[in-house]
Amino acid sequence: MAKFNFYLRDKKKDGETPILFMISFGSIRVKYPSQKSIHPKFWNERDQQARQVREFPQAKVFNSTLKHLKDSAEKTLLQLETELERLPTSEELKNQLDIELGRSIPFEEVDEKKNWKLLDYFELFIEESKDGTRLTPKGRKFDKRSIQKYNTVLRSLREFGQTYPLTFESIDKSFYTKYVKYLNTEISEKKPNGEKKIIKKAFSINNVGKYIQVIKTFLAWATENGVNHNLYYRSRQFKAPKEPGFSIYLNEKEIEAIYYHDLSNTPHLERIRDLFIVGCWTGLRFSDFTNIQPEDIEGDFIKIKTFKTETPVVIPVHWMVRKILEKYDGKYPNSLPPATSNQNMNNGLKEIAEKVDLLKVTIYEEGVRGGVKFREKSIKWKYVVTHTARRSFATNVYLSGFPAISIMKITGHTTEKAFLAYIKVTPEENAKRLLEHWAKS
Repeated sequence: MAKFNFYLRDKKKDGETPILFMISFGSIRVKYPSQKSIHPKFWNERDQQARQVREFPQAKVFNSTLKHLKDSAEKTLLQLETELERLPTSEELKNQLDIELGRSIPFEEVDEKKNWKLLDYFELFIEESKDGTRLTPKGRKFDKRSIQKYNTVLRSLREFGQTYPLTFESIDKSFYTKYVKYLNTEISEKKPNGEKKIIKKAFSINNVGKYIQVIKTFLAWATENGVNHNLYYRSRQFKAPKEPGFSIYLNEKEIEAIYYHDLSNTPHLERIRDLFIVGCWTGLRFSDFTNIQPEDIEGDFIKIKTFKTETPVVIPVHWMVRKILEKYDGKYPNSLPPATSNQNMNNGLKEIAEKVDLLKVTIYEEGVRGGVKFREKSIKWKYVVTHTARRSFATNVYLSGFPAISIMKITGHTTEKAFLAYIKVTPEENAKRLLEHWAKS
């Protein structure tokens, strides 16, 4: 049976000392660099992890890194034994573990062979996320949207780096303050005709948070690989801001108005509308309601494993969904119109929603953009997108009095707090529910 242990190189040192990671299996002992150091007074020798004390606030993250290393070693050793049908050599285990952890070059040689520049290493981060060297926490390859997001942040850093020296050592409070200000600033220029051409819009607070979170993820990866030694990104000051985003839901009358709207002269919009209605009455994400298969439908229920979370859900077939399935029966293999891209569907939905009178109502969008609060008057149909279907399902079923915990079994939310933040219930609707509750009482 394999053993995985962490030891201090020098338990008596008055200062930080490297942590040794030892892997023992059969008669083989492998010493693998943990890339972590710690002062002995913060080390719990019995538990082989950092003490969670006030003087060492990073203990939780520190221990999580050690656990990830241990889990990766255990997984890698098991895979090699299975593939080789024998115990691997120490060199085979080290090489494979380097790949599993995304260590492109041996840790001991990082400073000697190459002094990585931050943006160059960010490129490697993207490349290894793309080719499967770096995997998600669930062991899956990163999807195209994640890679696209990483590339967008890299482009942003390249532009920002023209006025700010970007190195691993320069990622400090000054970087954070100036980069966030850069994201919050609109950049524009005047055209020859005098009109303003926007080159970069001022970011919303959530968009700023997404960029910062990507940078934190990259720096954590660079730290694990021994390339970065600046831990300011773990500071509370280096936060990724977030607030509930602005979005709408459609009530049952509005969904019916879309369902009954005559689109026979525009078949492509009719197919988009019908797929959207399926989303409104299943609560599934775009990636799921566009991929329902005949075998997923059993009598009055749809049974499917969601793509994003791999959660099995069971959903009753709403009468509108049943009508749509009958409408396309025999025309398409899964009795549903073929899916288009998310962007094309969003464009089509706005074209459809603009035709529906019930959606020509005034609403007010509120949020933070460019670091400043705003409240803008708009029209509801402009905010209808594919994800509106899922929010509409969750909100309408919740307002009908169905228990939140039961709805979560269908939507796949794991906590009630996350679910309640997800649904769109106005103060007036909450008050109405309370009034109805009093009337029943």
